[in-house]
Amino acid sequence: MHDQEVDRKQNLRETTEEAKTVESAIAKGVERLGVTRDQVEYEVLEEGSQGVFGLIGTKPAKVIVRKTGVAADEVSAKIEELVTNLIRLTGITAQVKIEVEDDIHRVDIETVGVDGLLIGKKGESLDDLGHLVRRMVGKQLKKSVRMDIDVGGYKKRRGSALKNKAMSLASRAKSSGKEMQMEPLSAAERRVVHLALADDPQIKTFTIGEGDFKNVVVSPASRGGHSSGGGGRQGEERYGGERRGGERRGGE
Repeated sequence: MHDQEVDRKQNLRETTEEAKTVESAIAKGVERLGVTRDQVEYEVLEEGSQGVFGLIGTKPAKVIVRKTGVAADEVSAKIEELVTNLIRLTGITAQVKIEVEDDIHRVDIETVGVDGLLIGKKGESLDDLGHLVRRMVGKQLKKSVRMDIDVGGYKKRRGSALKNKAMSLASRAKSSGKEMQMEPLSAAERRVVHLALADDPQIKTFTIGEGDFKNVVVSPASRGGHSSGGGGRQGEERYGGERRGGERRGGE
């Protein structure tokens, strides 16, 4: 029976899938085809819609996922070419290295003393570069490619600093019984904080604010005022994490 399933996946070249989001539909297609993400291309038939309040008029995303002969090393070569050309347009000399880990192309850029120009304020320029490269690679290869772009180890250092601060605020929140608040962070940075404290049963985290940069609140789990069942604070977001004691952990 197992051999029959393997043969079926090997013979299947494409599949049409539906899900709440395009990314989820692609993931279903990848699993059905029995391949990895870098071995498929996709065509979006329907973007999908959340409807009104996520209840009325919702429509699933619909995509066609096809096997492709583009191997991981070819994808890496294309990413390196695009990143190198984009950086060259800025007049900056840089070295680009790419490693593939868990189906993610990890791109590390090294410059000669001018990393800050590519990183930008709070990593905004780096985020913009990553977004642009992902779109360009996806368009040229007609497939979604998972990648993470860093400059001079900035993301690793920033992530470590955020985790340390989150742990420190959690300790203060538990000892004082009061909520503590991080500075405004990007979506990726907020996720780092939420995940850093996700396993602490005495702490809950959530996000408040407007715009792209929002504040993560680190609060004692026993403290009231933040319910996953409605209400909440103006501008508050909830993280799609696990529930503990009636609270939804995180805020993104």
